[in-house]
Amino acid sequence: MEVYLDHAATSPMSKEVVATYVDAVRATLGNPASGHAAGAAAKHQLELSRTRAAHAFGVAADEVLFTSGATESMNWAVRVAAERPGMIFATPIEHSCAMEPLKRLGDRVVWLPMTPSGIVDLVPAMEALKASPKTINALIIMGANNETGVIQPVRALSSLVKRLNPSAFVASDLVALAPWGGIAETMEWVDFGVLSPHKVGGPVGVGVVLRRRGVEITPLLVGGPQEYDLRAGTVSVPLAAAGVHALLTAERESEQHRQVCRSLQERLERGLVALDQRIIIVGSEESRVGMTSAVFRGLRAEDILFLLDERGVYASAGAACASGAMQPSHVLRALGYAREEALSQVRFSYAASLDAADIDYALDAVTEVTGKLWRR
Repeated sequence: MEVYLDHAATSPMSKEVVATYVDAVRATLGNPASGHAAGAAAKHQLELSRTRAAHAFGVAADEVLFTSGATESMNWAVRVAAERPGMIFATPIEHSCAMEPLKRLGDRVVWLPMTPSGIVDLVPAMEALKASPKTINALIIMGANNETGVIQPVRALSSLVKRLNPSAFVASDLVALAPWGGIAETMEWVDFGVLSPHKVGGPVGVGVVLRRRGVEITPLLVGGPQEYDLRAGTVSVPLAAAGVHALLTAERESEQHRQVCRSLQERLERGLVALDQRIIIVGSEESRVGMTSAVFRGLRAEDILFLLDERGVYASAGAACASGAMQPSHVLRALGYAREEALSQVRFSYAASLDAADIDYALDAVTEVTGKLWRR
């Protein structure tokens, strides 16, 4: 038996998304920037995808931009923030695609305080913002954390920042929030939102930026006049069509997804907590999307994952992009966990295609694996 519990890393493409991609490949022979009939047909398909995304997420069509993925998109957001004078306020639990460019800005970045449960500590965070109203340039805050699943107070912090400086730039990594729904509501408080279709059953290689018209944004990639002169490079029409299809399906099915994943999450976490007192569920007291961050004290995540893999249970050590390097989770370190604890984190993430039998099989595997490792 195989149980895939790494949907936060990538969620397998659905049959409908694959069909959308194949149909778009067959239907779009030209470059959407070309002036001939084949190019016009490709352009029509691209703009249809753009309009569908705009309608679903409550923005105008020209506020939807296609990129290569969330990494490029968040690098772009940080570049926009960095080009503005003043300070950038950000959470220290952002995905590495935002953290790495932010760290290069040195003391221009003010890191917002976090609670041990994984959410921005609102009172001291608001005090820090109010103490520097004239220097606030930007706020970068993710919708939900990609390791713990904890939903962040985007509205509360963005509304304060906008009151203190109406021209401040607010960017949000909405990737983990997408399968949970509520993107349109969150975008009411955000200037630059980032989505990644492959996290919701879409293809790898395309990202979606929702940017508010009127907010000054300079291109990250320059060359051609594509994407309203904001992002150079030929857009893959099939990837855009399939990516938007996946995002819209996730939005439409978000309520069912929440119900199923909450049940799966509760089942797995009850089993983990009952298994051993050395297992800690990070953020269990907060509102979370469909993932579980479990700290196995005294063990190393790489050992657990290796043995789980042998038993057909697939999870990851925090963010999948950091698993290969096996570095301690910067998210858990920011929450006050010791280095050894941050190296023992395993992330399980869910999808509505899973059921109770999958979770029970995974729990049996975790019980066997951890028992063996703790007895060493």
